[in-house]
Amino acid sequence: ATARMSFAGDGGKTGATFERAVLGDGTPVVIKHVTPADWAMIVSGGVSHLDRLWWAGVFSRVPASIDHTMIAIEPNRDGLIIVMQDVSKHVLAEGRILSREENRRVLEALDEMYREFWEEELPGCPLDQHFAVFTPALTGRLSDLGSPIPPLMRRGWEMFAEVAPADVGHVMSVLLDDPAPLVQQLDKQPKTLTHGDVRLHNLGLNADRVVLLDWELAGNAPPAVDFAWYLVISASRIAATREDVIADFREVSGDRFDARALELSVIAALFFLGWNKALDIVENPDPAIRVQERADLDWWVARVRAALETWSPT
Repeated sequence: ATARMSFAGDGGKTGATFERAVLGDGTPVVIKHVTPADWAMIVSGGVSHLDRLWWAGVFSRVPASIDHTMIAIEPNRDGLIIVMQDVSKHVLAEGRILSREENRRVLEALDEMYREFWEEELPGCPLDQHFAVFTPALTGRLSDLGSPIPPLMRRGWEMFAEVAPADVGHVMSVLLDDPAPLVQQLDKQPKTLTHGDVRLHNLGLNADRVVLLDWELAGNAPPAVDFAWYLVISASRIAATREDVIADFREVSGDRFDARALELSVIAALFFLGWNKALDIVENPDPAIRVQERADLDWWVARVRAALETWSPT
């Protein structure tokens, strides 16, 4: 590197630190420093699944339609350094709304990756560890990082009992205590390499590629797990109905579309983010957002209830 400077990134909330740098050939990069105190290392018991995927050559096979940004992962005495291209100019700005066509472009790029790794066993984040990230048992252990998320999650789930129907609230409570039954059902479905955190904050678009950041939760899962998380956290920033986005996902998936996995993943999506929906319904200072999130939660409750007709953890 010919120049280096620190900057504050979102990883500061999870135990990582960042630098910007310029390499000798002029390439601008971001350097992420990961220590054993980083949330992803805590979740995995001190193992970096991202590091394992890198050295297994997985990222050399990610289709060209996806820019994963990563240049190198190397150990150092404090943990790992992850060197990535600086793609900040392509990352979607806060509040940016995707057209239906742009969103379909994202789904198509992801589907190329799913096809490349279809039903391969890869050394990524196991599904049970992925789900554990959202449980009180683990978020309590992450409180020492100084992140505001654990206390917000606790308060949000308390509010969920007030804003959601009792039957759905009970199911979420059961899964928060032990998500293993849902994980086991999803593990029975066809799996592939999934990103684990597909949301607009981690996405960018350039002329011919979809930029995808933050691969710490990448692992083996049904594509519907990626999709349902994307839908629950990003639907308000897509200029299409949720039904339209689901229809596009179904069409893009073709004969690999798994209706069963999508039903189970709908339950998972509310398990992942129900707490945040409740917080916005009760506490968001913008009345329009409170109304929007109330309607959104009603939609998810209806979908979860339909899914629970064929499978329930209770």
